[in-house]
Amino acid sequence: MIGISLIKILFLYRAPIYQSCFDPLGSDCLNNGWSISNRIDTCAGIKYIGRFGERVPLTQTFLCPQGLQMKFSFTIGMFDSWDLQENFFVYCDNVLIDTFKYTPAHSSHLCFDSVYREDIVQKSFRFQSPLGKNSLTLKLQDDLDESINNESWGIRNVLLEVFEPCVDFFSECNYQGEFWRICAGNQTSLSKNLPLQIKSIIILKGIIVKLKDAKYFGGNMQTYTTDQPCLNDFNFPKYQKTI
Repeated sequence: MIGISLIKILFLYRAPIYQSCFDPLGSDCLNNGWSISNRIDTCAGIKYIGRFGERVPLTQTFLCPQGLQMKFSFTIGMFDSWDLQENFFVYCDNVLIDTFKYTPAHSSHLCFDSVYREDIVQKSFRFQSPLGKNSLTLKLQDDLDESINNESWGIRNVLLEVFEPCVDFFSECNYQGEFWRICAGNQTSLSKNLPLQIKSIIILKGIIVKLKDAKYFGGNMQTYTTDQPCLNDFNFPKYQKTI
């Protein structure tokens, strides 16, 4: 018995997994999902998520397909009295992606304490999402040793995106069990023996998934545009593997 006769996926556009604080006035900077939320400040008339400092980490966990090439980017403002030996760290699942320092040559007097100069920099990182799980945790942290009023940082234009959009199908609810992947360039699959019974799906933004049951002609086409943690309404009969 076959679970599905047709799977069709429309990759309309590459949409980010996450984005926040692109509006200079800060309308999208609050309620941003980071571990320290609803904290914004203004530098030179532009809103930033922050300010942060004193070595306190800022983290957020994202639902994300495993083993894909990712891009994480943001604009960081390093405010006030950063020392040359002080660092900023970017982690994915506690694995260091990059570290960088305040650069006086890039700095200028913009905001807060007029004695010091601010360094505003656009940063971008590429990495692979972790294998064996369907989420990743990003962590931003400094090693500043003075109060936020004296040295701090904030971020804006925060973007997390997938370079190769794919859809992951799982044999159990909540993205567990065996999984099967279809990526851009392989949008349509007709199969007599799908490798698993589909019970949950991870669907990135900008993707439409259409499923037709085993009847195919006259069957009801099911259309999804968001993650499906447990497909209770659509009855997939158990599949039989070829012997």
